[in-house]
Amino acid sequence: MCHFCGNVGHVSARVDPRPMSELHLTEAEYAEYKSHSASDTLYKNFADNDRPKLRVFGFNDDTKAVFRTCNPEGHDYIEVPWSTMDSVKWIAQRLEDEIRVAMHHWYLATADGVIFKSFGELVCTTAAFRMKGQVVLTLLMPTDLPAFTASHLKQHKWKQTTPGPCTSSDALEKCVAEFHLIDATPSPAWDAYLVQRRAADKSVADDLKEFEGEDRPAVYDKIEKAIANVVKRIDLGDAAPAVHDCIFPLSADLADDGWGNVSSAEILSRIYSPTTPAAIDVSLEYHYRTRYSSVEFYCNIYYRTYPSITDPKLVLSTPQGPRNMNGFRPLLEMGLADVPPGRRWRAIEERTFGLSQVQARTLHRILFGEAADVDADADADARPAGLGGKIDVCEMIALLLASVGISLRVARDDGGAVDAFARADLRWEGLEGSARWMGRHIRAVAQCAPLPRDDEESDKAEDSDEEDDEDEDEDEDGWSDDDERFGGGAEPDCRHQ
Repeated sequence: MCHFCGNVGHVSARVDPRPMSELHLTEAEYAEYKSHSASDTLYKNFADNDRPKLRVFGFNDDTKAVFRTCNPEGHDYIEVPWSTMDSVKWIAQRLEDEIRVAMHHWYLATADGVIFKSFGELVCTTAAFRMKGQVVLTLLMPTDLPAFTASHLKQHKWKQTTPGPCTSSDALEKCVAEFHLIDATPSPAWDAYLVQRRAADKSVADDLKEFEGEDRPAVYDKIEKAIANVVKRIDLGDAAPAVHDCIFPLSADLADDGWGNVSSAEILSRIYSPTTPAAIDVSLEYHYRTRYSSVEFYCNIYYRTYPSITDPKLVLSTPQGPRNMNGFRPLLEMGLADVPPGRRWRAIEERTFGLSQVQARTLHRILFGEAADVDADADADARPAGLGGKIDVCEMIALLLASVGISLRVARDDGGAVDAFARADLRWEGLEGSARWMGRHIRAVAQCAPLPRDDEESDKAEDSDEEDDEDEDEDEDGWSDDDERFGGGAEPDCRHQ
């Protein structure tokens, strides 16, 4: 119990309306206050004095006046050390020592409007602490919250375009104005498309609204960056935002292992055609976990087509196993065989690319209209006008992957470019080593010119000398000395460890 305010565990039982100047303790009072607190000194040990200090400003004039009395140089801000291993609580405790006001009386907020009300966050998970330069926070008293949230509260939006004016009662004209459709053609299905896409827009907006005042989940950033990476490689001009807005992450759940790797993900995105009243669902199931002697991994991506939207309701479904696919078909399936179990486990990859040339053409036609039915390697002058001539089959498949957060750059010529996943704060560790395999199959179904090594099944360079050395290291029972290392005997070049 706090000796001064009577609160248990330094959690506010009620909002204290007093300004900071009335809560500011003398050095003697603060020493007595700390003597009645739990002996928590970890926050002092983790401060990084070599890093530029974190600067905290007061939000109101009274708080700024208190800061000036606490700052040795009379500034209206306080600087405290911090480190990337910190929690926000430790930063708050260091600040509490400087201003001598118990931290359960105030909040901290970032410049982009994230309010820390519990101090339980780790700085490594908060975007404000990953920026370059000096980190700046704002201290808020409870009475500051309404004014701060009205002007600074962090909000999130998915759409990049704004609806244009439309006075027509025609559904197609409404869709063109609201969604900035491209080369749209008349169809009786536009009425259902309009209602359903509005529902999808509201669904994503409602999901993001839950994260006002905090960083949105990393899965949205991962999907958005993946889409941006594909779109910027296509010369879409002013149509780029409209293409982005056709993709809706309707269900997005992602967890990481705390070390920058995605450990599990279940994502369902719907891509609406900007040219016809049609859509495609893309579903991702991903799991990656390392164990002492093996690795658990699978990555399954499925798609479902809606060649003509007839139901105005937004109905979501996902594959529920081989016997209940709910209309989904496999785009690709990857995993590691769980054989043999125990110390003899090897990283045996099982990979299937389920998309054929005909299916890829069909998906392209659904999303970008009949104009998409062209040779993917045709000269630019030979391509038809419109969106279908700008986005080819290869880029369309890259958009399907991007809609579930996988950013793959597919090499298109032998000029030194390689298939590669984009670098990101969160990595798909299980996919490492599979970029060329995916790129090879995408080039094949898109009828792009193959690269020299596209006829090789393995992603990894063969090294016969290493294989010979391994054979020499094996004993008469077939065991290798490498079996004793962490990972339980996976091949030396296995990237799943």
